[in-house]
Order: sequence, then structure tokens, then C-alpha cells
Amino acid sequence: MLKYRHSARLAVALTALLAGVSVVAQEQPLPAPVLPEGSFIAAARGTMHRTGPKQPWVFRIDSVGDEDARQNLTLLPTSLLEEMEQNQSRSENTIDFTVSGPVLLYRGRNYLLPQHVEMETDHSSRPGTSDPVPDPVEPAMPPDQETESVDESDDFDPIDQGDSIADIVSQLQEDVGPLKRSVAREQPLIEAPEGTSEGDLLLSRRGRILRDRSGAWVVVLDADASGLMDPTMILLPSSKLVGIENWARRGGIGRSIVISGEAFSYRGRHFLLPSAWRLPIERPNLK
Repeated sequence: MLKYRHSARLAVALTALLAGVSVVAQEQPLPAPVLPEGSFIAAARGTMHRTGPKQPWVFRIDSVGDEDARQNLTLLPTSLLEEMEQNQSRSENTIDFTVSGPVLLYRGRNYLLPQHVEMETDHSSRPGTSDPVPDPVEPAMPPDQETESVDESDDFDPIDQGDSIADIVSQLQEDVGPLKRSVAREQPLIEAPEGTSEGDLLLSRRGRILRDRSGAWVVVLDADASGLMDPTMILLPSSKLVGIENWARRGGIGRSIVISGEAFSYRGRHFLLPSAWRLPIERPNLK
């Protein structure tokens, strides 16, 4: 009998626990699905957040409904992200950004490469529109016209016809909403060492894959035809980087590789988004 009562109490406790977990699961929205690489985010409105000074920035897209999942995309380091940081750091409130760019996938996590960014700002008031408009003074009639009769059947008053100009402008601003303008540099960006500039395309450049002190994967490019060497470039996360990592871990660290991609800069460092890579064809010396 005691065993039966104990089992019944345990069953009731488990039922209550499962019911509580079910309620919590219903209150919290489901995580957003992982987007495939090659997806494009077009004019997505959201805010940027990070958990600490040394943590990456995450762009949190606004959800349509309260129960909809919110997509969180890690922002890739570019000069455009550096400009977003400057604007956010100078603002007391969280800025609403509108971001467009391609989505990348790296080991089950999505990343966003910002290509076009706008930020919402308040309307600027024209001089004089913020102050109340004084009532106009009715001009005095000439003496010779004071005795003329006035047609009282026409009640049109050109002076008082609805809202003032300030009220009309205010209503238009309320209907249109906040203005959007391109993100701008609040101060000069941190200069990167001489070499490739942001937006440059590297085509079939030969180099070697290494890891820096922080553990990031980098490519050290060989000197080009002019004899100049580009600085070390950090490889940005993507599906192409997964293949490079797997090859490097199997003995490819320090070996030659031929790589192509687009160059970016952020806080004085160079980055490369790999688009293609292969092993060089070694030709034996002919005697």
C-alpha cells in the first residue's frame, strides 16, 4: 500500500513538472531555423547586440509577431560594421538598422556580410516650424474702399483654412515615420597595414594556411609578380572555410594552397572571405 501511494505521488509530481516545462516552452519562441549559405537578407530591420566587449556583434532581426522566432545573425567584420559601431557608440539609445547582405553558414551557425546599411533617425525640424505661427494681421483697407459693399454670400476666408504649416509638416512626419539614411563614419576608421584594400578580389593567389595566437585560421600569401607581399589575412567563416580547416587538420598546415576570395578590413586587420581554393600542381624540374 505504501509502495502504491509513493508511486502515485511520484506520478503526480512528474505530471506537474512536465506541465510546467510545457508552459515555459509555449512562452518562449522557438529558435529560428538555420539559413542555407547563399541566402540573401534584403532590407531587414533590427538591432545589433553583443554580450561583451570582445564578443562578436549579432544582428537581431525584428520579428513580425510576438510568437515568431527572431533570427540572430553574427555580423562579419568589415569597415561597414566598424561604421555601425561608431554610430551605436555615440547614441544613447539602441539604433534601428536596416541591413542587406548575403548569409554564410559555418558549422551550423549563420553569419551576415553587411553590404548596405541604413539607420533610422528622427526628422529634422525646419527653422520656424517648431514655433507656433502667429496670427496674420489683417491689412487696413484704403479710405476710398471702406464704404464699398462686401458680398457676404462668399464665406471663404483665405487666412484661416485648417491647420497651420507646422501642423501639416508634423502630420506628414508622423505618417511617413522616421527617416532612413545610410550609415556614416563618425570618425576616421582604424587604418590597416598597406596591402589589399576592402573590396579587392584575390584570384588564384598562392599562400600557406596557419593559425595565429588567438586560434583563428589565417592565410599568409606569397609575394606576387611584383615581389610585394600582402599582410596576413584572417579567413572569414563560411562553408569554404570548413573545407580548408578539414584539409589543414589532416596535415595541410604550412603547406601551399591556391586561394581566391574578397578582401575586407576591420579595426586595422585584413580579412579574406574565401570563394574557391585548391592545391597547387607541383611540376617536377625538367633536366
